[in-house]
Amino acid sequence: MALTGTFQDVSFAELLQMLNVGHKTGKLTVSRPGEQAVLYFTNGEIARADSRMEHGPELVYRILGWNAGEFAFERTEKPVVKNIKQSTEELILEGMKRFDEWERVEAEMPNMHVVLRQRAYAVNQHYDSLSEEAKTVLRLVDARRQTATIVRESGLEPVVAVKAVTELLSEGIVEEWQGPRQSGNVLQTGGKLPEATGAIDSSAASYFSSKGQLSARRQGSGNDTKTLDSD
Repeated sequence: MALTGTFQDVSFAELLQMLNVGHKTGKLTVSRPGEQAVLYFTNGEIARADSRMEHGPELVYRILGWNAGEFAFERTEKPVVKNIKQSTEELILEGMKRFDEWERVEAEMPNMHVVLRQRAYAVNQHYDSLSEEAKTVLRLVDARRQTATIVRESGLEPVVAVKAVTELLSEGIVEEWQGPRQSGNVLQTGGKLPEATGAIDSSAASYFSSKGQLSARRQGSGNDTKTLDSD
């Protein structure tokens, strides 16, 4: 079976259920601008999940939060080393539980719709001392996503994600962003923050440029999607 499509056609949770019920074995590649992940299935169960920055169950929980993206599944009998012990059903249920918690947190917490941006110099100064949860959240701060979206897409327990946002704000690593949501300038800090593709405090631009860590590119405006098909 070859299967391609978008998450507008089929949600990630629905796709996992489809592959699980069909007892499929193969490789599922999911992607969206700036990010790609690969999941391996054995008889319908997720055996392994990997991306550039994350691995295992937490990656699955985070992808469950994607509202957009593309996927492609292909059969393969390539043996894989498992990094997931939970069943596919358990992963989906845990992901849904986290969404329920996220909705409660969003209702209870103020300022969940504030847009955040990174302060590049502070990132460089304090990145290594951040908690792993704060590092996970930081990769999603791009001057586009609202705090609520960051919490949902982080894959973390919602209360933990909110705590991580608070840590970043208190350290001055991120700040509220009132500017436009879209920016053509992209700052990449040495590969640490691959998803940070929005406006970033440019006061440290000269620092990163001198270190050879500043690059600029244009955000593509295309919105091409594939059609769901199988054979």
